[in-house]
Amino acid sequence: TGFGRVIGVPAWPSLNNDTGILILKNNKGREIHRVAYGLSWYKDADKRKGGYSLELIDPKSICSGIQNWSASKDLSGGTPGKQNSVFLVNTSSEPLKLLKALLVDSITLSLTFNRYIDSLTGSVIANYTLNNGIGNPLHALPLTPDFGRVILKFRDPIARGHTYRITVNNIADCRGSTIASAFNSAEFVLPRKIVKDDILFSEILFNPRPNGADFVEIYNNTEHILDMQELSLAGIVKDTLSNLQQLSTTQLLLEPSQYLVLTINPDNIKQEYHTENPNSFLKMSSLPVFNDDAGTAVLTSNGIRIDQIAYTEKMHFILIKNFEGVSLERSSFKRSSIEIGNFRSATATAGFATPGYKNSQYADNPSTTEEFSLTSKTFSPDNDGFEDILQMNYHFQNPGLIANVSIFNAKGILIKKLFKNFILSSEGVLIWDGLNEFNGLAASGIYLIYAEIFDTEGNLKKYRKTFALAVKF
Repeated sequence: TGFGRVIGVPAWPSLNNDTGILILKNNKGREIHRVAYGLSWYKDADKRKGGYSLELIDPKSICSGIQNWSASKDLSGGTPGKQNSVFLVNTSSEPLKLLKALLVDSITLSLTFNRYIDSLTGSVIANYTLNNGIGNPLHALPLTPDFGRVILKFRDPIARGHTYRITVNNIADCRGSTIASAFNSAEFVLPRKIVKDDILFSEILFNPRPNGADFVEIYNNTEHILDMQELSLAGIVKDTLSNLQQLSTTQLLLEPSQYLVLTINPDNIKQEYHTENPNSFLKMSSLPVFNDDAGTAVLTSNGIRIDQIAYTEKMHFILIKNFEGVSLERSSFKRSSIEIGNFRSATATAGFATPGYKNSQYADNPSTTEEFSLTSKTFSPDNDGFEDILQMNYHFQNPGLIANVSIFNAKGILIKKLFKNFILSSEGVLIWDGLNEFNGLAASGIYLIYAEIFDTEGNLKKYRKTFALAVKF
């Protein structure tokens, strides 16, 4: 009597613990309702062990089976004699919507709706149309147990480098409401393949502070959206790639000129450093081992090395007393990762790292037609982010020229032999960090660059440029 109106049944039917069928008939033998239940309907590993009832969600639903039944949410394990605890749990006044389309592979598309759909209408291939001449899929499979997602399989591979639109029609939810034209389509992109120098290393923190985490920052160096699922990060041990880590197992798009920070602990990096773009972090399950003194990081795609950086703590600004927590930043995306001076210590004013946004040491490559020129007539090597290096730009018709470059003070005394028999590209940048032959900081004052540029046939050109090394008072 504690349960209200109860009818005792003298011949109770056998209810199996795993699967079974219950049929309700009237006094003339006409079937009123049938339920073929199964353990999977619980959708809960603990509740399926016993002690909980299965409850009907919506008596007016056009969906049946696992879509319209679920384990009781009542603390007692069931709701005999009162409204089910899961009653109308799937209903909403919001219209049925196609939320997103995600490309799983070249012939497989995953659709996500804002709530459960009727699996019967969801399995009709004529209800789905993909543009760009592709048409209907071969198969449409609503996914159990909730049927909020549908997997579509197409006959031919979807071509790269295009934006696609999938349109769904006649799809209904479990209340019988059909999806409206305002909410029945979604776009997705299948980017072109990633090739060398499309994605570049932008920053690396290999010697974090105590209890800190390493991170690697990459940059989309193209005008195209690219898929990070195609990229892997690796280290190098004895000239062999080691600990290869795929960035993502599902499509992950990176917009042009955008940064992405790879780390096992995004929260730690956001706590340690200023973060302008908190969404530009990707949590990795693990990273290659990056030693605190030296190492190599490699980006690969389909077995091809996309970019590579061999770092060492000697690349840091020598006057920094403690390298812990100081990242190396790339100055130019137009210059190679291995070019001397293209990676330098992040500035103190930026907090010694700039994860997820423009590097503090970034410098645009100047456009010049001069064969040998200076970006600026002054520089101040104090790691404040402003003219920290002396940048020498060269521009020649042919690569393969050879350079000898030296720095002299105003008295004509040799301060630094920068380069000796250094082979040049057709154009590029040479730098001086302000250190003398003894790795001490040169004094402020007026200096002279003397450069000899020659070829293997003995043709020689000489260049002299004056500049000032400045210090703060």
